Amino acid sequence: MAESSIETKRRLLESAKKEFLEKGFMGASLRTIAANAGMTTGAMYRHFKNKDDFFCTLVDGSIEVVKNAIMQENDALKSNINPISKEHEEEETKIFTMLLDYIYSNFDTFTLLLTKAAGSTHENFLEEMCDLYTKRCVETFNMMYEKKYIEHRVDAMIVHIIASSMINSFVEIILHKIPKQEATAFIKNIRDLFHFGTLHVMGISAEYSDQK
Repeated sequence: MAESSIETKRRLLESAKKEFLEKGFMGASLRTIAANAGMTTGAMYRHFKNKDDFFCTLVDGSIEVVKNAIMQENDALKSNINPISKEHEEEETKIFTMLLDYIYSNFDTFTLLLTKAAGSTHENFLEEMCDLYTKRCVETFNMMYEKKYIEHRVDAMIVHIIASSMINSFVEIILHKIPKQEATAFIKNIRDLFHFGTLHVMGISAEYSDQK
């Protein structure tokens, strides 16, 4: 019985992932991808247009998950939840935990994005996520100022550094292949560091926050 198109694509993507992980996007060979999937290059092109098509198919879903996590945190801050309350702190922790679980369920995909993407459509993935998170944080801090949660606006460069550092905390656990149990504790400590550090930057004491 002829193999289904779905199964053929699955084999090609498995082959492509292996090739990209070994050689990176630039060094990967379409001929090798096809051969390792037991196909000719001609047959392969009926399913994928080029190397970038393979790479994007492998990683696009995970990029959307990260973007949605960033937007979800921002939406939580825009809700009626007091952004310096214990309730918001718990919501933020829930989002970070969900993202960490997803990363460890798709570890190879994030390895591709962070270490093997040079030359692909997504070679600037990290920079783009930092920019998106910075933009969302700026919106949040401006909202907090307008709603009188804080008394002064936070400098845009400080926001960029805080946001980029938080994103890079997740990057470090991937680059160093930290076991998930250790990573969970690591991210909790980092989240606490940034949470209370950001409160300080905004001129809010931890004691005041705990009372909310």
